[in-house]
Amino acid sequence: MNFPSFPALVTVVVLLAGLFFGSPFVALLQSFTVADGFSALLNRQVLVVVLTSLITALVATGFAAVVGTVLGYYFTFHKNSSSRWLKTFFSLPLVLPPSAAGYMLLLAFGRYGLIGAPLYQAFSVQIMFTMAALVLAQFFIVTPLMMQAASSAFQQVPASLVKASHSLGASEYRTFVKVLLPLSKPVLVAGVITAFARAVGEFGATMMVAGRLKTIPIMIYVKAMGGDAGVADGLSLLLVLLSFTVLLLVNMLGERR
Repeated sequence: MNFPSFPALVTVVVLLAGLFFGSPFVALLQSFTVADGFSALLNRQVLVVVLTSLITALVATGFAAVVGTVLGYYFTFHKNSSSRWLKTFFSLPLVLPPSAAGYMLLLAFGRYGLIGAPLYQAFSVQIMFTMAALVLAQFFIVTPLMMQAASSAFQQVPASLVKASHSLGASEYRTFVKVLLPLSKPVLVAGVITAFARAVGEFGATMMVAGRLKTIPIMIYVKAMGGDAGVADGLSLLLVLLSFTVLLLVNMLGERR
């Protein structure tokens, strides 16, 4: 069946989608004023929040890069009857509502939680409502992203190269370090960059465990609800620029791959 007007229909859909997705960005640019926006961003309180977000996101991404890469390797090369269930389990934070994820972290690591209570009773260590809690929340959310990126990267490595490495006497560790990681580097780096941006922008889970601490998304919410458009506009634009840069880097790495 021919549909002569199909190209025109596609064009209309693309234009309407562009109008819909572009309108929030245009609205942000209209609302943002250079003087108010930059003066708000240079405020000491805002700078502390930005620094807190970047530091916790870097730490969480570092842990996620290691753990996610190992998980991706395991689910690619150690498939068994339970691996499908396990991979689904580790992927749950990707689809869980972030607020639910944050609540579960409270139940597990809070002062009276499953893990938090023994830690507090034995060592007087309280995790929740500290920067460590922000790192935990970000790590919980972004590790599955890194796992998916690593698994995708390792699946693209020709199986013949892995078999050749083993046939030449290389151990599993040496094959991992000398063959898999170098060949997967662009995708893994793209995964790390994406995970970092996701950690910086995480709101729901961090909101539940932050207490009085604030990250960039939390401050955007607080200031927007309080009517302080200057800070909300400035931080929102900062996240937009960060996200755009991340996507650009990921696309460049994809072309290089």
